Amino acid sequence: MRKKNKPTFYGIGVGPGDPELLTLKALNILNNVDIIFAPKAKIKADSLAREIIENILDSKKEFIELEFPMTKDKEELEKRYKNSAKIILQKINNGNQVAYLTIGDPLLYSTYIYLLGALKESDPDLVIETIPGISAYSAVAARFSYSMAEKNEKVCICPVPTDINDLKKTILDHDTIVLMKVAKKLPEIVKLLQEMGIGQDAIFGSHVGMAGEKLIKGFKNNCSFSEKEGYLSTIIVRKRKQ
Repeated sequence: MRKKNKPTFYGIGVGPGDPELLTLKALNILNNVDIIFAPKAKIKADSLAREIIENILDSKKEFIELEFPMTKDKEELEKRYKNSAKIILQKINNGNQVAYLTIGDPLLYSTYIYLLGALKESDPDLVIETIPGISAYSAVAARFSYSMAEKNEKVCICPVPTDINDLKKTILDHDTIVLMKVAKKLPEIVKLLQEMGIGQDAIFGSHVGMAGEKLIKGFKNNCSFSEKEGYLSTIIVRKRKQ
């Protein structure tokens, strides 16, 4: 039976990295919850989402960091999500208002999506409110005042495919392409865009709003990148009309 006045679970998008891009609604909720959950990739690593918001809160909060390792092992990930859901629900059932942080927007390529599934499976009556956040591609485009689409132009937001050759057709089929989950594929993507003659039309943003931010407009023929520079990065290319 569902408990009366059961606390709400809040999923909070904290934006791409700049604390000033956090919405007022998100900030108000974070200042009022009892516990804030923050994801991180490794045990010894810091939670980037926590770093974004911790210093702008009105008072100190109890943070609980949840580890979601960078693995494609479905069984391991499912185990992590179920265990995290168990921890969160335990705090909620004890009467705590809780929030879970996610970089960018919670419902776009986010671990939050899978955590939601685990939470709903464990407690179908859980009260959930998701607060949208500014996506990295919006922040990158804004830095360059770069128009992403006009009139009836088609925009594709997609992760970089395993086979970089599959990306060429996606680019040809759309006016603007937003590439996320770039990671180690960065050098290959730059090479492909240059070969297609649209490298000069692309913009690149890495760690936008964070320490080590890197912004580039146009991939020149003599430019080169390492695989490491592709992490937490976004590429946008809008093809010029002939």
